[in-house]
Order: sequence, then C-alpha cells, then structure tokens
Amino acid sequence: MNLTYDKTRVNNFTDAVFAIAMTLLVLDLAVPSYQAIQTKTFAYNISQLIPNFIGYTVSFIVIAVYWVSHMNISKHIKHYTASVLWINIVILFMVVLMPFTTAFYCKTFYINEPFMVYSGNIIALCLFKYLMVYRIQKDGLLNNPKEKITLQWVKTRDLAESLIWILAIIVSLKFVILSRLLPILLLPLLKFIDIVYSRKSTRRGRRNSRKSKK
Repeated sequence: MNLTYDKTRVNNFTDAVFAIAMTLLVLDLAVPSYQAIQTKTFAYNISQLIPNFIGYTVSFIVIAVYWVSHMNISKHIKHYTASVLWINIVILFMVVLMPFTTAFYCKTFYINEPFMVYSGNIIALCLFKYLMVYRIQKDGLLNNPKEKITLQWVKTRDLAESLIWILAIIVSLKFVILSRLLPILLLPLLKFIDIVYSRKSTRRGRRNSRKSKK
C-alpha cells in the first residue's frame, strides 16, 4: 500500500518550522550588559558581538536558501510519499538544530570542534535534501517529467554546498581564520550553477518549442 500525503499540509508545516528556526537564531544575539556598556568602550562591546553576528548571518542565509530551494522543489511535485515525507522530517530536524549548532560555534569561534559540528549540521542538511530530490525522481512525483532539470539543478547546488563545507572542515585543521571565510565562495559558486542551469533550461525550452511546431 503506497501512502501519499497532501503537499499543502506538509508545506505549511515545513514553512512553520523554517520560520521558527530562523527566529530562534536571533535569541543568541544578547546585548552587552549594563556594566560592560559603562566600563568598556563601544568598539570593544561591538567586537565581542562580531562572532555572533557572523554566525547569525550565515545561518539565517543558509536556512533561507534551503527554504527557497524546498519551495522550488515542492511546487513541481504532485504529493508526498511516505519515504519523501520522512526525509523531509529529517531535514526539518537538521534545520531546528541550526540555532543550537550556531550558538555552540559562535561562543567558541576559534575552536575547531564546534565549527566542525556546525559544518556537519549544514552538510547533513545538504545531503538529506539531495536524498529527498533523488526519492522524488525515483517515486515519479514530478507534475511534468520535463521539469527534471529543476531537480538536477537543486542536486548540483546541494553537492556544491556540501563540498565547500567539507573543504572548510579540512582547511580548519591548518588555517582557522581561512576556514571561517571559505563558505563565502558559495555565493559565486551557486550563482555560476544558477546561470549554467538557466541556460540549459532556456535551450531545452527552445528545442521543445521547435519540436511542437513540427
């Protein structure tokens, strides 16, 4: 018996979890104490908050990117099967962990082990989303088989993100500061992937248009 689940209910629940996780991130941005404001310089107090701001910003962007990606996936499928639903639940578990791993990493910014835990959280998120897309293809859940290129685009982005974070962990063993900056490479890399797949999609659309005219 192949159970299927209404995607509207699943998506509403997923959106709520993403929103809660993004909100929880800000709770670790504690303002300096009254005593610190009175006895320390403004520059010093701000400098103490920099690791938290970096962690908050990176994690907020990561969760936002995954929410947008999840939205792009869900609009192309008919419904959820049991396997895809449970993979989605694991993804939400990884998303809810983000506020904890972010706080753990930010409070010990220059220590590698918390950074590895944080990076591992994001890598797991990438790989489970890749697995979800794989199951969507395997279970034949696409509204239109021609939309397969969208799933290929999502999988390529997930693999690229995983590789960058794995590289960051490896680099952290020798170069701590560089490893913290390495994820910045994701911005141009993901943009490049978007451009490549946008062109592929455009070319495929033109070919299909020519075929339909013949």
